[in-house]
Amino acid sequence: MRWGVHELLTASQRSFVQQYCTLLRSGLDAEQDGDHVIDMDAVADAVGKEREKPAFYYAEESQQNKFRCEACGISNDILGTYGYCSGCGTRNDLQELEGKIIPHLRHRTNSGGPYEACAKDLVAAFDSFVGQYVRQLVNLIPMTPGRKARFDKMRFHNLKAVAAQIDAAFDINLLDGIRSEDVDFAERMFHRRHVYEHNGGEADEKYIADSGDTSVRPKQALRETQDSVHRLTGLVMKMARNLHLAFHEIFPPEKAPIDWHNKRQKAMTGAA
Repeated sequence: MRWGVHELLTASQRSFVQQYCTLLRSGLDAEQDGDHVIDMDAVADAVGKEREKPAFYYAEESQQNKFRCEACGISNDILGTYGYCSGCGTRNDLQELEGKIIPHLRHRTNSGGPYEACAKDLVAAFDSFVGQYVRQLVNLIPMTPGRKARFDKMRFHNLKAVAAQIDAAFDINLLDGIRSEDVDFAERMFHRRHVYEHNGGEADEKYIADSGDTSVRPKQALRETQDSVHRLTGLVMKMARNLHLAFHEIFPPEKAPIDWHNKRQKAMTGAA
């Protein structure tokens, strides 16, 4: 994703930069030497007051999700949960999944579940994760109206079918590096999510036919274990990383801020 930094500024930030440039221009154009001062005391005095603010007054409204980008170290404050880093353009979906959602679900799993709810919420989190990237791909990559409509309506409960469509359309292999037996297991768990959400946890003929799970009978309650949830968690993380890395192969983040951050991290580690 190739952005100029100015394209990521808010309206308030643009106004602040404009005021700065105006003052700088006036100083450079002045016929006589002199001081051109930004009165920061006046800016500070205006905080929280209704009176007219100085030209340089700037206050940013706090948004919903404050995060520090793991790729470049820049602090961000965005509306909603998911978005691009304003410094390098890296999406934060994987960071949110690995840093917040997965640890919470692992804690619930290690605390005794209920394991069925943990599995359902894990698949739901991955469903949302994939949906975010697919929406970005559909919006950013030209495609026919028919194909775009298919992706707009896509649901992600059928893992193999969805993976095949994403691979065919975008050359992104969600299942890269995952063994066939693990793919079969993950697909079965994705079908189970529908059972947990809509069938009260009881298998029906559709579930058995769609998943190929012949170990259960219609009306039989499905059960998960701590091991099955942890196994699914590992597979979800592999698929999520595959999608994130492939997305940024198509839309590479800005290299300079990432290189600067890595250099600074190495310097700090060496100093320690």
